Amino acid sequence: MEYQTLEKTDTFCLYQTFTKVFSDYQVTVDMPYEAFETNLKRNGYMPDVSVGAFEQEELVGFVLNGVRCWDGVKTIYDLGTGVIPAFRKRGITKEMLNIVQTICQDKGIGRYQLEAIQENTAAVSLYKRQGFQVIRTLNCYIAERNERKLGKRKQWQMIHPQALTAEQWELAKSFWNCSPSWQNSIDSVRAIADLFAYVLAEVSGNLIGYGIINKSNGDIVQLAVKHEYRRQGVATEIMWCLHGQTSSPKVKMINIDERDESLNAFLKQSGFRMFVKQYEMEKKL
Repeated sequence: MEYQTLEKTDTFCLYQTFTKVFSDYQVTVDMPYEAFETNLKRNGYMPDVSVGAFEQEELVGFVLNGVRCWDGVKTIYDLGTGVIPAFRKRGITKEMLNIVQTICQDKGIGRYQLEAIQENTAAVSLYKRQGFQVIRTLNCYIAERNERKLGKRKQWQMIHPQALTAEQWELAKSFWNCSPSWQNSIDSVRAIADLFAYVLAEVSGNLIGYGIINKSNGDIVQLAVKHEYRRQGVATEIMWCLHGQTSSPKVKMINIDERDESLNAFLKQSGFRMFVKQYEMEKKL
């Protein structure tokens, strides 16, 4: 088995191995090639900090990573790790993770972050043996798209900009109960900004709430309302506006911090069901 970073491995080769790796995953992964490319871009994929396992020049396993500054620390994020079924239980994942951590040390990266499905006990145990700790539990929700016609509100106005300004982003952060996960972060939204639709609720030109949804796959990546305007129907109106901004028959909100009681309760009341729970894990390097 040969291990090397992935600068010379094209994206379609990664995709072919990706489909084999996740063919028997706990959650069905049905991702077209274009969506795979978008996911790499969204999460800041960097081939020079990603590692592949090659058997006679065939890519049989990988650790795909991105790098960003996260909470003031240069951080590497695991976009996806796996080995195709025929090559599992040979210590390949452990070896790839060891190589990644050596690369991190050479590049001055201070933290390694990833997510693992809670029920995937084998993966969770492996990461714990590698020194990762559970930071928080993340809930993932799905619902049927249900575009509703709502009465016009006098208290606020719904705006549909092309993107959020830097000033609006700063204000939006003050609405959060908990910070978004990596793939729902501001940097991830900005990386593929044109693929999202944005809904803002304003009162006299002042932002009081907002939501962001992927126009094609229905992923709602952020939804928040200013504290003093909660329980007045703002979030509900934003939500149904978001439903009308995607062509997907289903809408999802993934990686919602379990500690965010109000958002979890709101999603359940809005007809969403939880379909999986994940751990956010990290290791200080």
